Amino acid sequence: MTRIIVAAFSFLAFQGLAQDTIQAMVLNNDSIEAAKLYNSGIRKFNGKEMNGAIADFTQAIEKQKDFHLAYMNRGSAYMEIKKFSEAVSDFNFSLNDPEACKDSYFLRGRCHMEMDNLDKAEGDFGSAITANPKDEKPYYYRGVIKFGNADYKGAIKDFDKAIENNRSYAYAYNDRGSAKRMAEDYEGAAADYKKALMIDQSMVFAHNNLGSTLRKTGKHDQAILAYTQAIQLDGQNFQAYNNRGSAKYDKEDYKGAIEDFTKAIELNPAYAYAYNNRGAAKFKLQDYKGCIDDCSKAIQKNPNYGYAYLNRGNARELMRDDEGACADWNKSVELGTKGGEQYIGDCK
Repeated sequence: MTRIIVAAFSFLAFQGLAQDTIQAMVLNNDSIEAAKLYNSGIRKFNGKEMNGAIADFTQAIEKQKDFHLAYMNRGSAYMEIKKFSEAVSDFNFSLNDPEACKDSYFLRGRCHMEMDNLDKAEGDFGSAITANPKDEKPYYYRGVIKFGNADYKGAIKDFDKAIENNRSYAYAYNDRGSAKRMAEDYEGAAADYKKALMIDQSMVFAHNNLGSTLRKTGKHDQAILAYTQAIQLDGQNFQAYNNRGSAKYDKEDYKGAIEDFTKAIELNPAYAYAYNNRGAAKFKLQDYKGCIDDCSKAIQKNPNYGYAYLNRGNARELMRDDEGACADWNKSVELGTKGGEQYIGDCK
């Protein structure tokens, strides 16, 4: 009873916004000096000197109190150093000039997302779409929120719009594939993962996700190939080894599966799923003691791992430990594991 863990749902890195340099806004000494400081802040921002950029934007604001672009770009710099509350405060002020600072809606939404204020984030992305309907990014991130809320149809619609605005948006193809997979449209999901990989072959998680979708439809050889490509790109990806082992398990290549599960454990000794899965493969090879040992390690890593209790119970039964088997099966049922209830009928 193995469990596959696929690559985490993908998110893009921060994309802070730095405007082009500007000339003085009006001909007075303060505004000229403010423009110089602003331009210096832009150069430092683009050079990844965020603290220096913040200092320059702050001085520019001191020279000109209503310098909305300076507020927006200082907010972007705060985002880069993960000071999200300060960034939100700056974006709030910058939106007093929504035409010049229309990107502030999107950037504020990203901050709210990082602070787990998802309702506010979704509202900001909607405002960003209204301000600039041709920008793919707010559609993408709103789709990510809908995915997290299990609104897969809504997520797909937003990813559709992101792709319509940017046909080379590999992340949007990947994540639309994940939404389709959750909606059990496995052919559509596989097609989207393949499109993402046509754009960017280096996306390890897309190879991994493709493999898991192919495995779901019984295409185990193709799934193994996809996982192998993920491993070739990132030899430290323990999830890809675990998933490839699961595909080999499905093909009844239990020795090959054990090799992959063992590698996953070497890369991440705390990875409970690989211990359980290796135990399940050992059970198939009638190594019941080995199964018990591995499932016990899985439970040690995750005391609420229902399938590990279920698998250990099955092995204990065959080792004539009826009391231990019943205890494990009962624990698996208590944890809500599917299938556990069928084993406890003969237990006292």
